[in-house]
Amino acid sequence: MSSVYTRRKLSNFTNNKNDTLSVCTFNVLAPCYKRLSSEYDRESSYDALWEKRHLSIINLLQSLDIHLICLQEFWFKNPSFIKLYKSNLLSKYSFYTLRRTGLLDDGLAILVDSNHFKVLDKYELILNDIGDRIGLLLNLEFNGKNLLLINIHLTFPHHRFESRLRLKQMKTFLELIHNYQISKNLLNKCTIILCGDFNSSYHKDDVYQLIDKQFQSSYKFIHGNEPNVTHLTHRNEQLGVDFIFYKSDILLPVSSELIPRGCNSLTWSDQGEWNLSDHRAILTMFKYKNNQ
Repeated sequence: MSSVYTRRKLSNFTNNKNDTLSVCTFNVLAPCYKRLSSEYDRESSYDALWEKRHLSIINLLQSLDIHLICLQEFWFKNPSFIKLYKSNLLSKYSFYTLRRTGLLDDGLAILVDSNHFKVLDKYELILNDIGDRIGLLLNLEFNGKNLLLINIHLTFPHHRFESRLRLKQMKTFLELIHNYQISKNLLNKCTIILCGDFNSSYHKDDVYQLIDKQFQSSYKFIHGNEPNVTHLTHRNEQLGVDFIFYKSDILLPVSSELIPRGCNSLTWSDQGEWNLSDHRAILTMFKYKNNQ
């Protein structure tokens, strides 16, 4: 990278002060998990199919002009998948990724608008558990202040054992986030935004009771309730599993919406039009409080 280009990028970052911050979480449905005609017929076997779908996802993300994007089920096995995203988005976003343990094909990605944020640190939250779950934490500088952005994806509770496992996963994630703050002298001194696919409905789940002790849901803050459905499972179950939680003394949500815009938050009634994923995205806009 030339010194002239570096100075230009730093100048843009320094002079581009904003009082708003947009965050999106989206499970993009990895091609290896998208079923077609049968359990064993997956989209990953057909390059033209997954390329067309994910290019449409990329076009959607570009149209929304988001500052911070947290993606789940980001596909690592095929290098062409990563190349597709980077070739279209790298001019605006820095990419930070982490593959799941256990040789699994998917993982997490965080895309950071390079003109608005300085990435101070990347911290991998590795659980090494039965579910091979991971989390990705970025320590960002935004308008001179620290912001911790965390992207996670919990295990789906097929059985009672997995329900207990999910609670253990969430406890461990929160402990790792807490310990990171202590190590960086950031405890109670920074904004935290926690995004992801939590893989269960908000109601009657101990995971959310644990989260609610420390964080608020941006969607619930705006609407007074969580979306009833953000995910249509392969069993046609309709669940609300995707969330953006936050903890901040200086930022408040001013809007939070499901993507596609205008969809019915109570039911998955748009099968014919929304075929980009089996999840809807959530997009939240934060703004500085008046006294900031």
